[in-house]
Amino acid sequence: MDCPKCDGVATEEVELHSVKVDRCPECGGTWFEQDELRQVKDRESHGDYGWLDVNLWQDAEKVAVDDESRTQCPKDGAPLATVRYGDPEIAVEVCPLCFGLWLDQGEYDKIIEHLEERVDSETFAQYLGEAEEEFVEVLKGESELSNLGKVFQLLRLRFAVEHPTVVTIKEAIRSMFPQ
Repeated sequence: MDCPKCDGVATEEVELHSVKVDRCPECGGTWFEQDELRQVKDRESHGDYGWLDVNLWQDAEKVAVDDESRTQCPKDGAPLATVRYGDPEIAVEVCPLCFGLWLDQGEYDKIIEHLEERVDSETFAQYLGEAEEEFVEVLKGESELSNLGKVFQLLRLRFAVEHPTVVTIKEAIRSMFPQ
């Protein structure tokens, strides 16, 4: 497969966390077939943010298809759509036909940084919504029970941060009535 950014440069198959992807030896960009980015992220995450989805389509208004795009899908030749993801925005190129995606060198690390920041910044209410979504995914067989446990752990920690008085009262009551 040829690099969509470097004229005539063939990509090389490399292994990232047991997932084979195509990387350009010239520019360092990487091609991920549909779902490969999630697989790499889940295998790397050690549980900290493995439950978070890399949902490039969550902000549909940020999807920009450039009709004059010179960047074409290395798999099927379709023009790649540019999707803005995260904060600060990362421009990711996605094939609207095969749903493969191209990440320029360093963009994968920026996506992981965004997920880590999201874990640290979500509110109790947002974690409650995440717990509900994760529970549904577990029931559908699309996620592991350990991911739901991680969300509940983060939910508990976020509650303690946002409501320290309630936690202090709970601890005082426990000390009055030891088990």
